Amino acid sequence: MNAAFFDTNILAYAADTNGPEPTKRDTARALLQSRTIVVSTQVMIELYAVMRRKLHYGAESAFDWVSTLRDEKVIELSAADVLDGLMLARRFEISHFDALILQAATRAGLDVLYTEDLNHGQTYGSVRVCNPFIEDFLQ
Repeated sequence: MNAAFFDTNILAYAADTNGPEPTKRDTARALLQSRTIVVSTQVMIELYAVMRRKLHYGAESAFDWVSTLRDEKVIELSAADVLDGLMLARRFEISHFDALILQAATRAGLDVLYTEDLNHGQTYGSVRVCNPFIEDFLQ
């Protein structure tokens, strides 16, 4: 299986059992099953917040879902990674949170980030962004 970095939004769609976008849920789930999953501690924290606030999961259920990610490859960012991420944010004029996701993918040695938050097909440093919910999805 190919490893890829997964942004919070892809995981949130996979967890959204009653949401208005079942096609996105199914796509996200299939993608997660077809790749080795890599996330960062930032993604884990963001996912918990999204599950509680937007998906209306109870605290225990959200914790249980997020805790399954500890069995995947989890990237912990250092202070140097944060500074490199901030430089990426300035270079590409993107949010610092998105830049930290890109930095974590870079640190993991991956060249693919699945997200719908950045420009599909664009390469940021060594990481190419793929939005799995659009027609010309690059696998």
